[in-house]
Amino acid sequence: MDEKQELLEIYKLHAQLADSVSKQRATANRFYVLIFSGLVVLFSAFLQRKNGVPLGWLMIGFGLFGMLLAWAWFIALRSYCQLNSGKFQVLLALEEKLAYPFFKREWELLGEGKDSKSYRKQTVAESRVPMIFGICFVLLLLIGICLLCGIL
Repeated sequence: MDEKQELLEIYKLHAQLADSVSKQRATANRFYVLIFSGLVVLFSAFLQRKNGVPLGWLMIGFGLFGMLLAWAWFIALRSYCQLNSGKFQVLLALEEKLAYPFFKREWELLGEGKDSKSYRKQTVAESRVPMIFGICFVLLLLIGICLLCGIL
């Protein structure tokens, strides 16, 4: 196998690895959505049972847990983004030695991510979802605190 062929094989493998990271990120997103859905169901079940736990404490507990989950999700997304970014930097470096720089050309056509009309980074929109969940759970926590303090 000559050097160009070996380089092409390495390039193909690295492109598959980058795709694999994206698939793992999608799986992680589904996991967190499932966990948050379960948390909402569990919270509503606690509300319906009225098992003696004061509503304020219940809200504080779920608020804290939800905030921690939202933070963990955000960190996981950020990590996947950084990992993919590194993989594409390697792919771009490999492309300099190949006949056609596929990813570099694609990135140029998309305005290198600078023009949101050409390309909107998925990770920006994707990272807003755990932030929204986090805000909801912060509100739940604050309402719980207000209930315990007699403000509400």
